[in-house]
Amino acid sequence: MEELNRLILHPDFDKTIQELSERNVFLPHYGDEDAPHVLNFTTTGQLIANIEEIKPNKLNAKNGCDKVSEYLFSAYDESILKFMALEGTAYFTTHSLVVAGKSEYLPVLFAVFNFYTRAENIVAKSEYIKHAVDPEIESKRDYMNDRLNFLLKYSPIKSVLFIDGPLIGGNLYTIAVDNNSRFLDREVIPIYIVKNSSSDIVTQNIKSLRGKYNSDMHWLQTCLKPGERSCFFKYEDQVNKKNCKAFCYLKAFNTSPQRIEMHFDTYERYGKSIETILDIIYYLFLVQGSVSNSQIRPIAIAEAYARMAIKLINIKKYFEKLNIMPTMNQLRFGG
Repeated sequence: MEELNRLILHPDFDKTIQELSERNVFLPHYGDEDAPHVLNFTTTGQLIANIEEIKPNKLNAKNGCDKVSEYLFSAYDESILKFMALEGTAYFTTHSLVVAGKSEYLPVLFAVFNFYTRAENIVAKSEYIKHAVDPEIESKRDYMNDRLNFLLKYSPIKSVLFIDGPLIGGNLYTIAVDNNSRFLDREVIPIYIVKNSSSDIVTQNIKSLRGKYNSDMHWLQTCLKPGERSCFFKYEDQVNKKNCKAFCYLKAFNTSPQRIEMHFDTYERYGKSIETILDIIYYLFLVQGSVSNSQIRPIAIAEAYARMAIKLINIKKYFEKLNIMPTMNQLRFGG
């Protein structure tokens, strides 16, 4: 735990902003919030099978409460601001991991600032500004790699790691999938929690459900009661069968269910513990208690720290100090 309770700047953080100043790149006063995941995307995968009988399964919050102290766990979330300039796009990201201690959550935060441009003449004279034909894709690739290395370094060994967002979400999901074994080698159990999704992978592959529901969550909203979960399903990529996950849907409150997913290797290795972990997840939803913005307590705290770090670093002050913010006249006349 000695490495926790700290805010770390990426080694290139200051240098990247300095280069923008030297290249006379102006960024807007404020950035827009950006999402790192593509939740609804086309894949080459298919639902292989339901692993359990298709029926609601009751969750046990008391068991979750009783067992939570037996597990060391941490949770991850991030906050991203996107700044659009004529010369390219900047992304300011704070990665946040909180580890549950005996009496408090201990945070570690990692802040990254990257700038991407298609202009080769700018990159040729720069060491830290990055060339990207598609800045959106390259920013997400860097995000995934930074997240992976951050979590491998700071998630405690022999622990459960709750991650906000999908295991498979967009073309770069293979970074997470291909490195799942590195977490298992450290006896870390990565569990991904997806709040919003219009995926219909289940309802389109089960004949009796096909065409009756808009999405899997639509189906499960109608048949799950609060405190219940669906059966587990198995999903497998048809091009690379190593890209495989197990998932179920969990309904904590009388609102839309959330998808709980993990790499299939994780499910196979820790199958005997999964039921208890699901009870703990349900308990942590109830502890947080938010119906309108339903999250487990550790992820809600990780999100709060990520947003706090954005404010604490105050990127606007960096811009002002290095004179890379447009003046009011530049804003008015498009400069």
